[in-house]
Amino acid sequence: MSARDSLLTVLAEAASQDPARMQSAVTQLQQWEATPQFNATLQDIFYDKSIDTNIRWQAIIYLKNGIDKYWRKLAKNAISPEEKTAIRSRLLTALDEEQKPLATQNAVLISKIARFDFPMEWPDLLSTLLEIVRSSTANESDPRARLVQQRSLYTLHLVVKGLISKTLASGRKQFQQAAPELFTNVVNIYVRYVDTLFASNTTNIESLSGCLETSHMALKCLRRVVVHGFPEFSTSEGPVAFFRLALEHLQRFMAFKESIPEQCSFLVTAVDSHIKLIGKFYLDLMDAHPRQFILTPGAADVLRFYWGLLAGNGNEHAAAPAQTTLIQGLQLVKKTLKDPQFILTDKDPEPVVVRCRHIIENEFMTPETTNKLAEILITKYMRLTEDDLEEWDSNPEEWALEEEADSWKYQLRPCAEKVFMDLLSSHRAQLSPLLVQLAGSTANMSDLFLKDSIYCAIGLGSHALYDAIDFDSWLNGQLSQEVQNADPSFRLIRRRIAWMIGKWVSVNVSKPARPTVYTIMLHLLRTQEHMAVRLAAAQNLKTCIDDWDFEAATFAPFLEQSVQGLKHLMGEVEEPESRMKILSCMSMIVERMDEHIAPYSQQIIEILPPLWHAATDQNLLQSAILVIMTKLIESLKSQSVGLHHMVMPLIRLSVDPTQEAHVYLMEDGFELWLATLKTASQATDELMSLVPAAVSLLSEGMDHMRNMLKILQSYLMLDAERTFQAAGPSLINAVAGIISEGLRSEASVSIMQFMDLAALTCPIRITGDLYISSGLLNKVLSIIMAKKETNVVLTQYLCFLARLAVEDSVYLSNAVVSVGQQFGQPGLLPMLIDLWMEKFDNVSHPKFRKLHAMGLTAMLRTTNAAVLEYLPRLVCIWGDVLNEVNENGTGDSLVYWRETQDDEDDNAEETAEVIRRRELLKRDPVHTSNLAQYVKASIGECERLNGGAETFQQQWLSKVDPLMLSTLTPLLG
Repeated sequence: MSARDSLLTVLAEAASQDPARMQSAVTQLQQWEATPQFNATLQDIFYDKSIDTNIRWQAIIYLKNGIDKYWRKLAKNAISPEEKTAIRSRLLTALDEEQKPLATQNAVLISKIARFDFPMEWPDLLSTLLEIVRSSTANESDPRARLVQQRSLYTLHLVVKGLISKTLASGRKQFQQAAPELFTNVVNIYVRYVDTLFASNTTNIESLSGCLETSHMALKCLRRVVVHGFPEFSTSEGPVAFFRLALEHLQRFMAFKESIPEQCSFLVTAVDSHIKLIGKFYLDLMDAHPRQFILTPGAADVLRFYWGLLAGNGNEHAAAPAQTTLIQGLQLVKKTLKDPQFILTDKDPEPVVVRCRHIIENEFMTPETTNKLAEILITKYMRLTEDDLEEWDSNPEEWALEEEADSWKYQLRPCAEKVFMDLLSSHRAQLSPLLVQLAGSTANMSDLFLKDSIYCAIGLGSHALYDAIDFDSWLNGQLSQEVQNADPSFRLIRRRIAWMIGKWVSVNVSKPARPTVYTIMLHLLRTQEHMAVRLAAAQNLKTCIDDWDFEAATFAPFLEQSVQGLKHLMGEVEEPESRMKILSCMSMIVERMDEHIAPYSQQIIEILPPLWHAATDQNLLQSAILVIMTKLIESLKSQSVGLHHMVMPLIRLSVDPTQEAHVYLMEDGFELWLATLKTASQATDELMSLVPAAVSLLSEGMDHMRNMLKILQSYLMLDAERTFQAAGPSLINAVAGIISEGLRSEASVSIMQFMDLAALTCPIRITGDLYISSGLLNKVLSIIMAKKETNVVLTQYLCFLARLAVEDSVYLSNAVVSVGQQFGQPGLLPMLIDLWMEKFDNVSHPKFRKLHAMGLTAMLRTTNAAVLEYLPRLVCIWGDVLNEVNENGTGDSLVYWRETQDDEDDNAEETAEVIRRRELLKRDPVHTSNLAQYVKASIGECERLNGGAETFQQQWLSKVDPLMLSTLTPLLG
């Protein structure tokens, strides 16, 4: 059996509906895909129309995937140049494919290869494709030529789309060089068929349909060719002519649509596609070349045309295509208002910007137009409708969520709101009086939809109107009265007031007015209020609390009612997103009220277990539950021990890598775990049961290292001995496993800060053997002696050794000698001392300079002559450190209390862990040992070990500079 026949057989299996056969075929195809001629054979099978369609489909899909994987020259098992040439030579020979799905895949295949190979490997692609388009168009009466024309135009469209996606400047330049020829050929086809369309009898359905199909595909090509192929298109004759022609066609298409018979709705859809595509063309031009757009002759006509549509329409019930066109018009207006390239600088503005501003302000956005635009936005486009109210009643949660979605590019009312904000910010002085007047007119306004729209405008414009409207007076007067209006129709206004307060609260609501704000919000949270209003109140209550000027004491009288209102609301909503928003509001209350939440915490806690149970497949909601639980733990502090029975299973589940949900919950689980540890007053069995899980996560590598080190540090400060009892060997093995050369400096420092804390909190009698058996000490010494790390990292490693030396210098000396023997370096100990002293001046913090000095001093208590040789250098270190600080009688000094750790906050809240850390610092030898006395005691020990004071003086102290000794003596006292 030939290779082609074998491949045909396997493709037939892949096209079967039997899962077992399909899987076997897929496996076989994956084994073959890198073999020579595999892709060329797939192409041959695809182009053979005598083969079953399903098999041909499988062939083109695998061929397309193979292009993605193996077409690049540097790809592993790349397709050979000869096979590529053979594939390219046949790509444009199958443009008469009758079956549209197969033709579409072939076009996609051509565009993918074009992106790789044009123009270097396939220089004649565009010219050949254009010739096929031209020749098939010239002979369109032939059905086959008509088919080729459609397929080749679609292929050209995809090729252009692929070429403009190239990001390198060379790729863009190549396309720009080809653009003029592309434009000339395609625009001729487009104009020919549009002219034929407008000249046709609207009863000739087949002719109309054909013209629309061809012109639409040509227009799709032109849109991208003009936008991406002519960087200076405002001075290019052809593109400028097309720019003006597109507007003419846009107007004619709108008129033409009205003449299409009712029974031909598909033609209306096709015309609407043209109208929408022309709008995309103008929007793309404005996006890519805003200045070129404005400078193009006729630009003001385009803007005025869309402005005319906006001023004359605005019916919310307009058909979808009409709404799309209105949205495009609004977006064009928005870009003229807000694009950074139209902003004049104070110093030496660019002449081109001055010209653009002149055109915009004098030919389009005149003062009269500005006022009129603001008026129609508020009165027409920003209005809610009866349909909105019906949606409120049928599905208030979904409506509320859609209101908050960022959908302004696709929905008319949100788009109008965005345009209004930009209009107001750019014409604040002109429009502020108008809005103040509108605000004053709302007192007795009967049109609730208009009132709502005006309130919307005032809320959106809060940052521009902060000094034009006395919001406090309005709040205490009109708005407070209106929220009391219980008329069902007035729910529209009650909801808007809650929303509007949320916009103004951080802008210009005084502290004395805050109680009024909270009163209004809680009134709107009542159970008898409409659901949409309550949801708005909950969302904006959070905004009021999450504010710079928030004061817990002011909100305290409203706390119980807030918790109850949110709890009731939580019990009534059904959508996960609604529950998340309510939980978010609760979390903010818990966070800002801190210890004030304690009396009401049980009410919040009661809703969490059933909520968690209901959210088994809703990871974001589970994450929100973990967040509020963390805030509760932090607020309750030591009282949170009563929540441990609830918290531990949540932590265990969220950080368990075997659980699917851990990907979404792990970070929040870490935060909850850490908060629980920081607030714990003692090491409970429940808490300690999680130590092995922390060690296991640490041993997995760098992904969770920082979080696990922070958590394990908390465990060490909580109860170091129980932590080591629970998982000591695995903990030290895990740390040894992640220590290596070449780690990022931050990672190395974090690891050694952890080991410094371990050495401080747990005695060597517990940890000493583990440091050696795990290989950790070997690694530390290897990294230090290699001297490849930065000084910051090396001094941090040496800090750990200093801790060990201060506690038991004999242990460290023996360990270093033992490691030296393993390395074949019997002199490792003096080499270490030499390097340690060399790096001493790279230690900056006084506390750690003292610690290093104490560690080196402890290592001096020896009879090892090779170590004692460094006594003169050590005397210099003593002098330096003793001169730097003045210690009290117990060795303490204020400068030792400040530790520069990135994850510590100088203003940290007084948690149980903060107290533990402070107590631990009080026990730190750096604080409890007077350095002068420590040095004197160490010298005395050296004298005792080395034959007495006289012998030590003659043999070692005599080598020290007498001047240095005389300077040191007064410091030692």
